[in-house]
Amino acid sequence: MIIELQPEEDISMTVMNKRPGLDQRMQLQPIKMSLSWGVGGKGDAPPRRRIAYERLLLDALHGDSTLFVRRDEAEEAWKWVDEVSQAWTDGDVKPQEYVAGTWGPDASDMLMARTGREWNVSDA
Repeated sequence: MIIELQPEEDISMTVMNKRPGLDQRMQLQPIKMSLSWGVGGKGDAPPRRRIAYERLLLDALHGDSTLFVRRDEAEEAWKWVDEVSQAWTDGDVKPQEYVAGTWGPDASDMLMARTGREWNVSDA
């Protein structure tokens, strides 16, 4: 299953399907299933979606503040970030480097293992 957020939202899944025909051998083929909103058929293009900033600007012009963060929310969020940053500084914690294209440092696996969990990694 692949979930795409940008530039076009989509949820798709690839499943294996028996290839049609009278051949006695089982031959499988991948079939992509897209759950994209507004797509009617193979030739249909998805409807135009507003980009995030376009939507925010239009909402602001119409006086709709639903998608905006209030000042007190932003201040509390930064307070939390500042406390985490300060804890890292006080504990002399440095970011762990890892090779680009990998799943991260070995410590990330140990972090999950402490609680009996593991990363859900697919080869999509």
